[in-house]
Amino acid sequence: MRLPLAVVLAALLAGCATGPAQTGRPSTLSELLLALDASEKMGGDPRCPSRRVSTTEVLVPVELAAQGVSGRWTERWIVDRCGVAVPYVVKFDRAPDGDLDVAMQRELPAAAATTVPGDTIADHVLQSDTLAFLAQRDLSEAGPEARCRARKVVKTELVVPLEGGQVEGDRPVAGQWVERWTLDRCGASVGYVIRFTTTRKGTTFVAEPQPR
Repeated sequence: MRLPLAVVLAALLAGCATGPAQTGRPSTLSELLLALDASEKMGGDPRCPSRRVSTTEVLVPVELAAQGVSGRWTERWIVDRCGVAVPYVVKFDRAPDGDLDVAMQRELPAAAATTVPGDTIADHVLQSDTLAFLAQRDLSEAGPEARCRARKVVKTELVVPLEGGQVEGDRPVAGQWVERWTLDRCGASVGYVIRFTTTRKGTTFVAEPQPR
């Protein structure tokens, strides 16, 4: 999943308040993560007056592309939220042109994994990643003046079945497929076409709004 840092910033700055310990706009990844953790609309807890990034660790080491410039890796960042450790998964993806895309998401226990309605073949973790991306993407698409801040998935459809793929259990481990996810944006239906590509090392996807 590639989520431009600007998209996350736009979602936060479009009306998500930071905690009392933060002033102004987040300008570093640590400040961005703390703003995310302090935003109730983004799933955080604004009641804590102080928070900091206490530790970081590499979950998936850097995997360089053939040209040695682009690559991706995953880290776990722990936020100390008033004495409570709150883990986040931070995924980095450096493009061949040097641009760095970053995705941040709260790390949840497997028992709390997202399940969306419909015919998606994505596993629970991928569903959670996709939902987080779509919610932030749709906030950006709606613009800073939009009043609706709530998003939920009401339908998923398999548009193009898994091609050239392999499946272990219920999880695709190789191949590509296409799905259509429909969001409820405060009563309005908004569709996104999502193209998934998976390998044994993980899954990436590209999501685009469905033309109306």
